[in-house]
Amino acid sequence: MIENKRIVIFGWAGSVHIKRWAKGLVDRGYQVKVISLGFSPIDDIETVVFPRKNGWSYYRYAAQAVREAKKFKPHLIHAHYSFGFGWWALRANFKPSLVSVWGSDITGRAKNPFYRFIIKKILKKATYVTATSEFLKKETLKLAPFVIDKVKITPFGVDVPDVFLPLPISPPIKICFIKNHRLIYGPDIILKALAKVKEHIPDIELSIAGEGEATPMIKKMVQELQLEKNVKLVGFVKNDEITSFIQQHHFMVMPSRQESFGVAALEAQASGRAVIASDVGGIPEVLVDGKTGILFPKGDIDRLAQAILKLANDYDLMQKMGKAGYEFVKENYSWEKSLDIMTQLYENLINEKS
Repeated sequence: MIENKRIVIFGWAGSVHIKRWAKGLVDRGYQVKVISLGFSPIDDIETVVFPRKNGWSYYRYAAQAVREAKKFKPHLIHAHYSFGFGWWALRANFKPSLVSVWGSDITGRAKNPFYRFIIKKILKKATYVTATSEFLKKETLKLAPFVIDKVKITPFGVDVPDVFLPLPISPPIKICFIKNHRLIYGPDIILKALAKVKEHIPDIELSIAGEGEATPMIKKMVQELQLEKNVKLVGFVKNDEITSFIQQHHFMVMPSRQESFGVAALEAQASGRAVIASDVGGIPEVLVDGKTGILFPKGDIDRLAQAILKLANDYDLMQKMGKAGYEFVKENYSWEKSLDIMTQLYENLINEKS
């Protein structure tokens, strides 16, 4: 049995998930060093940050990143995101190495022939590969079928409150949307659906959290659809305030055009709130249709409006689904359970080498 195991994480220090993995591992007795491109060091975690100017910075600093990793004398190297940080893992030529695919690296970047070639090379070299969902695992195997014997699902877990908090008093019915403001996440879809719902529930309220490239479009649509009294843009919500924010609402709407996993859906259910979401990517894995929420066909504005009306007009159903979602996440997707899965994989890989 090896004590004081040292783990190097190649990953972006600004990511909530990287911060949580690193701190979670330290809490379990591992020594951790994060090597990042851009952002600032993680509090209480040994962090090396190289400046990021553009995508080629991954190549520019690869040799230095590898040197920093090997100075730590790691027992395992874990790269989060197969392209970029995965390149550093490839250059390190270290065993065991773990590469986690996150979604856009496989479903987006890999569509480019050059990137696809590099990513396949990285995945082939890795000792093991992890994916957050069954959907992402299947997409990875389409790209790199040769990893079939070394790929495992390790979902992103979420914090689950100790107790289920009942819904706010209504009316008005309050719903929320929490995503970066990008078309891929469907802010235009929810606004068009809300305009239809408003005809039946004039005082319904929608809080749109987040910021991004589509923010100007969202503001314009709110005016054009005459939703100024119904929509509130609340900006960025800090990670430690998300649960409280969600619990101020009756349910969440997640009309994404593409999702590899669906962390936001888990956060809402963990907060005791039902979720209405498009049936894309990994979302159907983290939402039980008809029990913890409602799935609707991607981009179908009428079906989304119908789903919102169904929940908004049935307080008991909202409460029932919220409670079921809370129990579902607590049993299957708690943060501690995710750490259990990942650290068990670490132990297996390290022990196999020793």
